[in-house]
Amino acid sequence: MNSRIAQENRLFISYAHADNDLFGDAVKSFAADLKGFYAVKTGDDLSVFFDRESIGWGDNWRIEIDGELENASIFMPVITMQYFNRPACRDELNAFNQSARRLGAQYLILPVVIAGAAAIRADHPIPEVATIAELQYRNLEEAFLAGQGTSEWRRALSTLADELITLIARAEQAAPTLTPRGVANTGDLGLPPNDDSDFLSSVAELEELTPAMTREVEQVLADLEAWAAAVESNTPRGTSSLTAQQMRAVSVRVANQLRDPSQKLHDSGVRFAETVEKADAVMNFIKDQISRVPDQQQRDSLKALVIPADKSTDLNEVANNMAELLDSMASVEMMSAPLRKSLKPARIGITKIQDAARIVNRWLTND
Repeated sequence: MNSRIAQENRLFISYAHADNDLFGDAVKSFAADLKGFYAVKTGDDLSVFFDRESIGWGDNWRIEIDGELENASIFMPVITMQYFNRPACRDELNAFNQSARRLGAQYLILPVVIAGAAAIRADHPIPEVATIAELQYRNLEEAFLAGQGTSEWRRALSTLADELITLIARAEQAAPTLTPRGVANTGDLGLPPNDDSDFLSSVAELEELTPAMTREVEQVLADLEAWAAAVESNTPRGTSSLTAQQMRAVSVRVANQLRDPSQKLHDSGVRFAETVEKADAVMNFIKDQISRVPDQQQRDSLKALVIPADKSTDLNEVANNMAELLDSMASVEMMSAPLRKSLKPARIGITKIQDAARIVNRWLTND
């Protein structure tokens, strides 16, 4: 039997499937070639989990994120502006980013932009776009335009492989510190001795976030109601007899009336989603710790401490109703640039409320 010196590291690639279709399978080629460059530069293997539908992600990938980051696994979102329209992509980016923040290991997220780099900026109203800007993405637009096998492609992937090697080495050196700081051990929870304090610290962190989520839910509901009322009261009626010029004037007036409610809905929706995403990272860590308890009764008791039994408000239903209202205005938006501009923040806010509601619903339905 032949022994091998090679070791293995893991790379998780997140992307919008439509992008791979557009680029003629170039995203798959990118993953394969990056793996090859890593191998020739290190002599080690890079296990690339490319498709979220494959076994590589795992059914419980959210609660396994901390372990992956502690093991120096890299998360690589491959970005076009279509990425931000996909709920699964947003979920992956936010989950990895929040867990990495808690561990002080955001450098293990390595975004690659293959189209739309000009739109990636820190003040973008879509929070995930701002996150990519914050994480200091790598611009591979020219390499993807040149195509696989070109000198631009090979140079870009060689440089990216070098950066992967550096980041993995940095994470391996920092591995002993890549755990949330805990409080003093205060008792036997049925966890391994070194995990009690991390568990209790995380429960305390979740308790601090809970009042903020409660306040933000109330604000979101108030802003949704105010926005819907503004839409209802300012929707023009009997416009079939108006001239094009008159319609433009009406659309400008309506846009002005909806601008402030839309912005408020954006701000409260984004703020609420960010708090829920932070809580989700803590919750995933807690669930992972609970899963290690050998006794079923103790596991159930610990779950009861941290996982809410029910929900008082179905935010998802409310947000979906607001989304339907937005969709009903799509034909009017297409004819009015001012109206499109004033409603864009509301679309983002409602989307973030839906994202947050999806996370909360998962807490309530998953064991």
